[in-house]
Amino acid sequence: MTNFETDLAAIIGRPSTQRPFVCNGAPSASNIWIVGYNAATTGGDWWRFWSSKGGFDVEAWRKEYDAQRAERGKRSSATRLRIDRIATAIPHILETNIYATPSTEMANMPVSTTDAFDLLLEAFKPRIIVAHGVPAAKHLQDWSGGKLITCPHFSRAGYSAVDKIIDQLLAH
Repeated sequence: MTNFETDLAAIIGRPSTQRPFVCNGAPSASNIWIVGYNAATTGGDWWRFWSSKGGFDVEAWRKEYDAQRAERGKRSSATRLRIDRIATAIPHILETNIYATPSTEMANMPVSTTDAFDLLLEAFKPRIIVAHGVPAAKHLQDWSGGKLITCPHFSRAGYSAVDKIIDQLLAH
């Protein structure tokens, strides 16, 4: 197990229904991050989708994530649809949130810390961060490690706003 894994396990526990990040493979291969406030759906035990050799298995995670939402009578959220649109245009993005603890609304989120996000940011240093929503943008306002793009929360952003973000990402 790597130091990153050990440190992350100490923060989120093992097993864990927290969602520190999702990506396709190793987080080090993701130069562009999408950062929100917190996840609404876990996708199950996060560690079931992680391996030291292969990184994160986003396809297997996504199947479980979609199944969880379907069990609750829900389809993909507006946020998920917009993230999917970006991921289709920009391969190897990393999705994360300043809080790894999932909740259906900010108001009912259990007490949590930004420790998992802060560890991820320190360990992997993205080139570009898209912070969607005011809380994520505020948390990152002093970040100087690359380009910060801020925008309304994806649940409220139209596809034209998302397409402008895609254009910015493709230009860098």
